Order: sequence, then structure tokens, then C-alpha cells
Amino acid sequence: MRLSSYLGWQEEQMSLAFSTRGLTKTYEVGDDRVVALDCVDLEVPAGDYLAIMGPSGSGKSTLLNLLGCLDSPTSGVYELAGREITGLSDDELSSIRCRSIGFVFQSYNLIPYLDVLDNVRVPRSYERATAANTDSIASLAELVGLGDRVDHRPQQLSGGQQQRVGIARALVNDPDFILADEPTGNLDSKTTAEILDLLDELHARGKTIVLVTHEKEVAQRASRIIRMKDGRVEEDYRNRPLGSGQDKEGNKDQGSGEEAHDRRVGRAGSTFGKAAFMSIATHPMRSLLTALGVFIGVASVIWLLAIGEGIAVEAEDEIMALGANSIVLSSKRPPEEQRLSRGKYFNSYGLTENDYYKIKETVPHLGALFPTREINNRTVFSSHDQTRAEILGCLPNYRNLHDLQLVKGRFLTEEDNLSQAEVCVLSSALSKTLFPFKDPLGQSVTTEGNLYEVVGVVAPQRELKDESNLGFKELFEDNLYLPIETMWSKFFDHYYRAADGSNMVSKITLRVEDPDKLFTIAQMTQDILDRDHEMDDFQVTVPLELMEQAEKARMTFIALMGLVAGISLVVGGVGIMNIML
Repeated sequence: MRLSSYLGWQEEQMSLAFSTRGLTKTYEVGDDRVVALDCVDLEVPAGDYLAIMGPSGSGKSTLLNLLGCLDSPTSGVYELAGREITGLSDDELSSIRCRSIGFVFQSYNLIPYLDVLDNVRVPRSYERATAANTDSIASLAELVGLGDRVDHRPQQLSGGQQQRVGIARALVNDPDFILADEPTGNLDSKTTAEILDLLDELHARGKTIVLVTHEKEVAQRASRIIRMKDGRVEEDYRNRPLGSGQDKEGNKDQGSGEEAHDRRVGRAGSTFGKAAFMSIATHPMRSLLTALGVFIGVASVIWLLAIGEGIAVEAEDEIMALGANSIVLSSKRPPEEQRLSRGKYFNSYGLTENDYYKIKETVPHLGALFPTREINNRTVFSSHDQTRAEILGCLPNYRNLHDLQLVKGRFLTEEDNLSQAEVCVLSSALSKTLFPFKDPLGQSVTTEGNLYEVVGVVAPQRELKDESNLGFKELFEDNLYLPIETMWSKFFDHYYRAADGSNMVSKITLRVEDPDKLFTIAQMTQDILDRDHEMDDFQVTVPLELMEQAEKARMTFIALMGLVAGISLVVGGVGIMNIML
């Protein structure tokens, strides 16, 4: 029997707490369409006490979710206090849930580290809460019979007392009606009676109550009972006449969704901040481990990104130390099959003095050329000591290439080179090793059977280690600098003369006047050397090109490290959330 015919004129005289027309909810499960709620029509007057019964799967929970604005219907109309809400936004629905509907749960859902007052106050954190509200919250605790336990936490309360806290929490914002989902499902018979008596008292005070239950005895407390089956209202009858109640307007200003959102953001901080600190104090070890996990995750991200950035920056600094407008030509060992094709004992390969002069004469737009001949790990003697050193033959302009700073004395001169003078310049470290107790200037050193006068000492210099073997390696710590002509005339090694009788050169650095022509000149130089060399015994390196490649590699490396670290952080965070939830 429909409620409208049963109530007659009474419902025409009373405002409705809420009503539904054709309320339907369906779910798509694979290819199947499941109807959870099928065209439910309800009219519930303000101040009514409604019990909803039915077996599992009858649609009770679905209806309760829709009435509580926790879900949206597939079709139909839901009006709350005369206002249709089926088309409202999430923020507007949140405001309605907060101000117009009170929820009572079977499992209480209390926050374990908050006391009774703070648990009751939680919904107020979304509203205009002030210090004066403490008295009204204490009054609610008194109303539900917990006036002497306001400072107790949930674990210090019985099941019935916890449910009383839940009821007080549902009332704190003076809602239009209360939704109670199996509020006595976890209670014994005595406590059940106490909770039902409390609901009866609230109903007598004019509150609209919607109660979901499986128990007939519980449902008999309600003024009206609805039985559901297969998503439909199967039976709807009044258990007792509708009480006078309190005809509430029920049309509170819900506020716009934006206003509600601003209120929640602006006023939730203090309550939830307090709850957070209380949670930390209640579970210090859990909080410490949680914070430690997040700290390790964040530190890992920073650490990995910093390492990648540091490696890339170091490589870029080495490259740019050569100059953005430089081209480096360097000798290298040719492939074994090319070398052996010249004979088992063929050792002459790489750049030569002839290459240097040909490039100098034929390649345009060159500001300077810096040829060097390097012989590694040779013994150098002084009157006090001996050590192993790197012998580097160069022109006087080599000092400008790497901005070598003199500690004392002078650097090599053009006259030294032209006259093949037996003079040398020592690195600062080599000078301290060979002459620990005297001024090295004017002293003599011996290497490879030749005597050289020390005319200068250069300061320590940043070394270019070239760990990728790109051809620009420069080590300065234990260098002994000689005029290149002196080195060609005084030193013998297996690579002393090239196949054409020209002196060997380890490296030639080119400085280009116009950086825009850098790659053109590099290609021109490559073509000249390709024509003159029958083996792949040299390489051309453009630092600017390496710089661009290094930047791309750096960004790729940082992105990769960031991705790995980010995934680790997310996985760790999910693990923490899994434990916390």
C-alpha cells in the first residue's frame, strides 16, 4: 500500500524531509546490467521515523547511499527539503552531507586517538567552528549520556558508549535527518535497547530518522516500515501514527559549492592538525617509521638526481675547459688489421709535423694552432731526487691554451723553440718533488740522458681526465714542459718519425675565429687528414658538439634517475598507505 493513500490529509499539511521519484541505480558488470534500485518512490515527512528492512541484495544499502548523497542515481529525482539535488556538483553534495545529513554507522568509525569531545567535533571542522561551540558539543555528549566521559578515548568505552558518540557526532551540525545503518548490529540486547531508546528520544524531539536493519524487533521502534526486495519497495506501512514532531524547515542555506569548499579548506586545519599531532603522540614508533620511509624515499630522489647532475656537470666542465670554439685533433692507435697490413713491426702512425703545417696553411679562419708531443712515464733526475714524469713538448702559445699561471720564472719562448734550447718548465708538484728544499730556478734536471735548465714553475691546473677517451685528455700534475723542437731533436721513441720522415705529433688543438664556422672547419680538417692518412689513426673532437651531446645525455640520465627514484618513492608510499589503512 502506498504511503500517500495511507496518510491522507496529514502529509498535505506537513513539509517533507525528503522525497524520491523513480529513483534508479544500475551497475554494469562486464556485459551484464545489474539493477540495484528500481524506480523507488518515497515521501518522508519531517519528523518521521522510518525503518528500511529487506534481505541482502534487496537494495537497502544502495538506497541509503543515495539518500546520504554518497552516490548518484542513474535516473530519477531526489529532493531534499524541497530542493532537487540529483544534479549538484561534488562540492555542493559535500556541503549537504555536512549540514543536512547525520550518519550513524554500525562499526562506529571513531578516530581512536581523539577523545569523546573531539570525535563529536569532527564534522564541525568543515563548518564555522569557534571556541564557543565547545559548550554545545558538551551538551550533546550529555544528551547521549556521556557527560562524565567526555575525555575518554574510544578504546576506553564500551560498544554502546561508542555508538552514543557516533549519534552525538551525527547531531553536531543539527542535520535535517539522520541515516542510521544497522546502528545496533554489533551490540548486545541490553545495549541495543539503550541505543533504540536514545533514537526514540531524538525522534520525540522532532528529528527525522531513517534506520536500516535486519531485525524485526528493532524495526518495530519506527513509526513507519518499508520492506524492500530486488531493488523495489515491496511493502510500505505505518507502524504507528505520525507524531507531531517538530516541523523543521529543512531548507538551510547550503551555500555554493565554491563557498563550501573554501569553508572546508579554511576551517579544517586546526582540528585535523590537532588530530595529526595526537596520532603521532599516540603511535610514536609507527609515526617515526612512516616519516623515516618518506624521508628515505625523498632523500633517494634527491641523491640520485644530484649524482647524475654532478657527473654531467663535471664532464661538461672538462669539455668547456678546452673552449667552445676549439677543435681537437689527436693521434690514436689504428685498428690491428690496418697496422699489421704494414708489417709486424710497423709503429709509425698518428698525426705528424707535416699535418700541422698543412692544416695551418690550408684551413681558413684559424686563430691559433697548438701542436704537442707527449711522452709518458719517463724518469727525471735532479741533484736531490728522481721521479717519473710526463714530458710534454709544446709551442710557447700552449700557455694560453690552458691559461697556465706561473708561480715563478717564465714560460717557454719562441727563441727557445727556434734554437732548440735545453730549457724546461716544471709543474708545481714536480718542482716540489725534485727540489723540496731549494729554489728550482736555475737548477738542472736530467731526462733521457739530456740536461735541461729550469726556467719556470707553473701553478696547479684542473686536469681533463677524458674518461670516455674522446681525445682531449690533459694531465698537468707532473708535467715537464720542453720546446717542441727541442723534444723532436733530443728524444727518441718508437714513434719518433712517421712513415714520411716527419716528426710525430700527439695532438693539435685548433682555435677557430668564427664559432659559426666551427663544424665546417672540423669537416674540412677531417677531409684533409683522410686524404693524407691511409689508416684510421686520428680522431677529430669538437668540444661544443660534445657539450650538446653531454647535455642531452645529462637530461636523459636525470629523467631516468628521477623516474627510478619516483617509482621507488611511490612504491614506498603505497606500502605505507597499505599499512596505515
